[in-house]
Amino acid sequence: MIEDLKKFVFNGMLVKENLSGLSREGINVDVISEKSVVSRAEQMDFPLRIVSEAGKMASVFVIFFCVENSARELITQRLTEKHGVDWWDKKVPNKIREAVEKFRSTEQIHRYHTPRSSELIGYTTFGQLEQVIIFNWEDFSDVFPNQAWISSRFRDIEMSRNIIMHTGILPTFEIERLEMMARDWIRQVG
Repeated sequence: MIEDLKKFVFNGMLVKENLSGLSREGINVDVISEKSVVSRAEQMDFPLRIVSEAGKMASVFVIFFCVENSARELITQRLTEKHGVDWWDKKVPNKIREAVEKFRSTEQIHRYHTPRSSELIGYTTFGQLEQVIIFNWEDFSDVFPNQAWISSRFRDIEMSRNIIMHTGILPTFEIERLEMMARDWIRQVG
């Protein structure tokens, strides 16, 4: 019993030290609760129903954020490794590069506002990320089972994403499906 208690305390100390190390590296280790995410809105006296729905959808937004930025990182890493630092000019379809440049130019007019990204890929839409992968299939075919897998996952995720990004509410079964697809993504890309 005493040995088990010692192990428990020691493991707790190790966890605390690891979390402190992550925090020192700039990684937020605080638990994000639905309550903390919406506390600012509550202070503004928005209707409780709206604040509650926002809290539920905030946790779903985190999933979208992670999947979308994970896809950007995968594309950047893969194409840089295989085609060099100028991969954007060589391996991204013209239509996407033109759309990104137009979006970026429009944003630069509003210099008072923080830019969306320091990288061009940060200006791509979620759907454009799928197109970049498919366009460069030979560079991603060892990661994904087939192009249909990518297309179906991205389209399903994008439909839910668009609901959230335009302040809609996803029912529980859609959230569960999204969580399943995010787990599939993680298992597939490693």
